[in-house]
Amino acid sequence: MLCIGVLGEALQKQTIEQILYFSKKYAKKQICFLAGKKQQDFDKAYQEAKKTENALFLVPIQKKTIQYCKENNIQFSIFIYLGRDKNSAAMPSLTHSGILIVNIDDKRVFPLKIKRGNRLITCGLNHKASVTVSSFLEPMGDETKSKIQCCIQKNIQTLSGNIFEPQEFSLFLKEGQKSVSGALAAIAALMAADVEISQF
Repeated sequence: MLCIGVLGEALQKQTIEQILYFSKKYAKKQICFLAGKKQQDFDKAYQEAKKTENALFLVPIQKKTIQYCKENNIQFSIFIYLGRDKNSAAMPSLTHSGILIVNIDDKRVFPLKIKRGNRLITCGLNHKASVTVSSFLEPMGDETKSKIQCCIQKNIQTLSGNIFEPQEFSLFLKEGQKSVSGALAAIAALMAADVEISQF
């Protein structure tokens, strides 16, 4: 089981939706479990994820879920930091070799302090981002066929130490998705979690 935390105002929901969508559409071996806001729902999802092979446990970071993580001694293998909000000061900790994914388009996330052993992946529309978009193949916001050309500009080392080399690939977004930022964060997270890029 890999734990993935997602922090960041409006983009939090979009990113989680895209992870769930991409996992179902492109990564058949991954099974996602979404942590609930109520402790009973959180605990149920966590226990199911722990006993499921290839599970991704997705945690939307809020005051309650931060508390539940502390109670369960949960550290994140991947933490997606999309923008500063009221929960930023209480950002849960990464595992020793964890990966921090940052929305480079939101300047409020900087400066960042990265602990020794942790790695950083940037995503966004900024041309310097590790994971960005090179073109829009279908109109954004189309209810049935929004499609982007995703561009990996730098080597990305996964949790297991594998390397995704620079490349481009196209993918469809979840129906009705009007922002590409959540999709880029979702792709970066799945790559970091060792989802085979050929499945995209």
